[in-house]
This record gives sequence, structure tokens and C-alpha cells, in this order.
Amino acid sequence: MASTLRVGVDIGGTFTDIVIVDPASRTTRSHKVLSTPREPATGMLQGLDELGIVREVGFLVHGTTAGLNAILSRGGDRVALVTTAGFRDVLLLGRAENRDIWSLTPKKRVPLVQPDDIRTVRERLGQDGAVLTPLDPAEVEGVADWLEAEGIGSVAVCFLHAHRNPLHELEVRRLLKARLPGLSVVLSHEIAPEQGEYERSSSTVATAYVSRTVESYLTALQGELRGRACPAPLHVMRSSGGICSADLVARQPIQTILSGPAGGVVAARTISQALDRPDIIAIDMGGTSSDVSLVVGGRITVVSEGEIADNLLRMPVVEMHTIGAGGGSIARAEAGGLRVGPQSAGSSPGPACYGLGGTRPTVTDAQLLLGRIDPDWFLGGRMKLDLPAARKAMAALATDLGIGVEAAAEGILAVANAMMANAIRTLAMRRGIDPRRFSLMAFGGAGPLHGVALAEELGIEEVIVPFGTGVLSAWGMLHADIRHDVSVPLEGLAGDPGAAAMLRRAERQLRERGGALLAAEGVTDAGQDCRIAVDMRYSGQVHALPVPLEDPARLARDFHDCYRQTFGHAMPDVPVELVQMRLAATGRIGARFLDHDGPAAVLPEQHRNVLIGGKAHPARIVHRDAIGRSDAVPGPAIILEAGSTTFVPPGWAARQQNFGTLIIAKVPA
Repeated sequence: MASTLRVGVDIGGTFTDIVIVDPASRTTRSHKVLSTPREPATGMLQGLDELGIVREVGFLVHGTTAGLNAILSRGGDRVALVTTAGFRDVLLLGRAENRDIWSLTPKKRVPLVQPDDIRTVRERLGQDGAVLTPLDPAEVEGVADWLEAEGIGSVAVCFLHAHRNPLHELEVRRLLKARLPGLSVVLSHEIAPEQGEYERSSSTVATAYVSRTVESYLTALQGELRGRACPAPLHVMRSSGGICSADLVARQPIQTILSGPAGGVVAARTISQALDRPDIIAIDMGGTSSDVSLVVGGRITVVSEGEIADNLLRMPVVEMHTIGAGGGSIARAEAGGLRVGPQSAGSSPGPACYGLGGTRPTVTDAQLLLGRIDPDWFLGGRMKLDLPAARKAMAALATDLGIGVEAAAEGILAVANAMMANAIRTLAMRRGIDPRRFSLMAFGGAGPLHGVALAEELGIEEVIVPFGTGVLSAWGMLHADIRHDVSVPLEGLAGDPGAAAMLRRAERQLRERGGALLAAEGVTDAGQDCRIAVDMRYSGQVHALPVPLEDPARLARDFHDCYRQTFGHAMPDVPVELVQMRLAATGRIGARFLDHDGPAAVLPEQHRNVLIGGKAHPARIVHRDAIGRSDAVPGPAIILEAGSTTFVPPGWAARQQNFGTLIIAKVPA
């Protein structure tokens, strides 16, 4: 059989989602298995084995949590940092900021490298890259002796101004690898070639911390796939919203940190364009967390900096806001009140209703007790839920709070909804956006149960529930482009006589590098696209704004306009510094498919009471694929599908539109 199937796999904290697109029949189907957090690839391989499609896969992409888990659990390799003499404490000092302005005892970031594992060597470059103090090879040999004695297998090298001249970093790698061939050596000019010693140090150390973990994971996974005669090379989703081959991503493993959520953002953009709804707030609520992102004018925003578990990472990443509120988030009484998350029951033991040993109440248990989840048709009937176990867990919480079981369940949902609404407000305010003029797209296994409640709280009039909502991040990965991000530092002012020539040289250099990376992925010249932006700032400022490079002659004017749009004012008389040029090289691969399969059988409509505001309401239980294009499903109603459940409360009605998408809107008074 021809190897034509396109497969996307999203390994989440609770479930591993698999989406299979068949170009021949233009259809899409999905599959879910419980995740295996200790060995993430096991769940993925189990799902592929259950489907029996491995030998038919022509394209395979997945989002990996290997690097993210290593950082979150502090389970990566012991890593060393080698830096310039006199700058040993750059990473420890950080930005010297107080991130909690109300705290009398602010907490500092805890770096991934231990203070005793930071070593310095004599060398010094000027800010222009000129060698001021040559590298001392004897000191590098001393570092090699120490690394060997300590058994450290990964080292980050970050020298002052190395982004201007990598000479000394390259020499350190040569000397260390000559002594210790198996040592993983990560250089700052390759990870984050730009200004900011702290940012470069933090990014380089994080990369070194996860490099061996991610490399081992991908190598083992590729070996397992080859053993199953999978003909497709493995691609990996990156935090930037693009994908690349597993072999190339091993060079910058830190860029896989947010690969799963990035797939959901790409899916939101794809559906935004397909439905002609350019402005969307997307909330992806899974079992462990909720990710909020924006699609503005049909585009997603990629920023140059992210933060994971107190670690600042200078890398391209889709803009999103993540909170610890998911279906598996554990509820508890605290200081006389109710708190939900960020602790999660995960997939093992999972929520109490999974019947796998969980004893603490979760958001999923609350939804089940309120009648919004069918205990006999969870995951399309593949998993039965234990209602008595959920009630027992909730009863213990209700006793602690001094309220009834149903009141405790509704309280859990109210707290979770408030947390997600605040996350949406945070991201919207950061961009100066009024949520009321946007549509809300709710997806993930748990998102459609909360979508309308969030819309009501935010004043949003329309909720979009895409098809395959429970596996949408995996589906989004199949709609991502090959993407490589490259950058070079700039210097001087936008009005300098040589600025235009410098910009042209930098642009040529980046286009060559980006084109070569795409060519290595098999992208033809015709399929390549490049977007260039220049980071700029007013003279004397620290933070820069990215400005699309359209015409070098009007770049300064474009910066003033961008600054005014962002901050409400501009300073046209102040000189403008050129900081960094960035290029996003993308390559379109394959076709786009939005069709989806109907189920083998559609369940007949039923009725069941659901609790809303402490009162029982009779609700229709409707299978999603039984809804015709002209049908309206007024609330209260429960709409079932294999990977998720949608709740339509009173006063709202759902209709099925293009591509099987549900549009839920308020019923006119």
C-alpha cells in the first residue's frame, strides 16, 4: 500500500492525540490514548500500533514534551556554564527585577545551572567583536579536567559579545571536544546571536540542560519507528509555530519547549482564515493546563522571548498565556476558600472518575457530577467514567468547605472559568485589544464545556467549536509550514549614512542562510517564503520593537508608527537604534485538508437533567454529527463527539457551519 497518510501527534500531559489525514479520500480521523509521562513516546507508539497504519505514513509530525518536562521537573542533565572572567554572576543576578511588586520578599529566578558549576576563563571581546584579551587555552584545559572529574556531560559556553564574534566560543568547543569527544557543547552565538548577556546565558544554559534529553528521546523514537518500518521521516513542531526535521531540531532542542500548544495556535489561524473570521481569541483547555492565544487580522504573533518555569528563553515563540487550569486540575480547600490547580491529576492516576486510583476532586469530576459529561460515552465510549468515585472525592471537598456536593462542583467550575477569563484579559490587555469584538474559539478536550461561560464573562457574542476539537493541536501540526528563524545583530542608528547598506548586507546574509535551511528540508525555491523584521528602539532604551522591513528608506518612520500603536505615543525627534534583524524562512509542504469523516454510527438523541445554578434543567443530548446544516440546537444542550463535549447553556444556540464547525451564539431576546 502506498505511504500517503499524513499523521500529526500531540503528546499532552493527560492524553496523546493522533490525527490521520488521507489525501486520497480527503478525509480526517483521530485517535486518543492515555499519555505515558515517564516515557512520552510509549503512548504515541501504542496509539500508532492500535491504528495499524505505521507502514502507510508518508508524513509524520509530532509535538514533544521531552524538553519541557525536563525543565519543569528539573530532571535534565547536570550542566556547566563557561563564561568570561569577571562575569561569573551574570546568570545569578538576572535582570534584578521584582516580578511580584506586592511581595515583601521577592523571589529570584533559580537558574538551571548550580553556582558551583559556573567556570570562567580569561578572554575578552569588545562590543564590536574585536579581540581585547586572547583566549587562554590552558584555562580551557583546566575546565576540561574539571568536567571529566565531575562527570558532567553537557556544557554551555557564553562569552561577552560572542554574538559579534564567535571566535573564542568556537575555539573552546574545539578544545573541549578534542579532550572529551562525547561532551555536549552548546554555544551562545548559535542559540541566541544577539545582545543581552543574561538572555543569551539563560537560553544557552537551558538548551544545554535539555540537549541530551531531547536528543536521546528523538533518537530512540526514530529507532522505534524504523523498527516498525515507518517510511516517513520524523518532523517536530517548534515553539515558533513551524516544523522542521527531527535531525535539524536537535541542533536547537530548546525550540521544542512549547511545541504542543503551538500546534493549537496554528490550528486557530487555519480555521480563522477558512471561516473568514480574522479576529479570534483561542483557548486550548486540555487535561493539565489552558493556553490562551490570539489571531489578529488572520495572523498569529511570534515574539522573540519566552519564559518557562522561571527560565527566560530568547527564541521565537508563539505569543500565548498559559495557566494551570485543565480538566485534571485538582480542587482543594485553602484558607477557608476554594482553589483549583495548578496541580493536576494527569493521566495517572487521573481524575477520580477515571477509576484509576485518583481520590481528589478535579474539574472533570465536577463536570460529570453536574451532568455535563456522559459517563458511558467518554472518549466516544472507549472509556467508562466512575460516577460514585467522583461523588466520593467531591464529598470530601464539600465537607471541608461546609457546602453541598453539587455546590462544590459548581464552585470548581466558577473558579476555573474565572482563572481562564483572567488569562484572556491579561493577553488581550498586553496587546491593547477589546475581547468583545473577537470571536472565542474553544477547543481541547475540555475547552468546549467552558467556552460559553467564558464568553458570557468577557462579553463575547460568538463561540466557535471546531471539528475534532479534542485533537486540534495535532491537526494544527499538519497545517504548519516548515520554518527556520535566523537573525544577525545590527549596530548604529537608523539615520546613519551607512545604515541602508548595512541592512542590505544583513538581508542578503539572512536570505542565504534561510534558503539553505529550507533547501535542506527539501523545500523548492517556489515553495519558499521569507519575512524580515528589524528590532529597533529609541536611543537609551533597553527593550526593542520588531518592525517589518518593507522599505529601508522609511524604516524609522515605520518604527515611530509601530511605537505609537503599541504605547499610544511616539518620539520622532529621538534617534532610533538598530538592534537585530530577524528572518522567518517558511516552506509550504503538502496540501491543506479540512474535510472530516463522520462516525460509523450516530447515537440517537437522548435527554438528561443538568445542574445550572443549583437547579436541574432538562437538556437535549445530541451527537454532533447528527446536527444538520440548517438545524439549531438551543440550550440547555449537550453535544457529544468522540474527543470532547460541548455544553450549550440556556439563552444560547448552536449551529453547524462550514467544515463541521459549531457556531454558538446568543438567542435574540
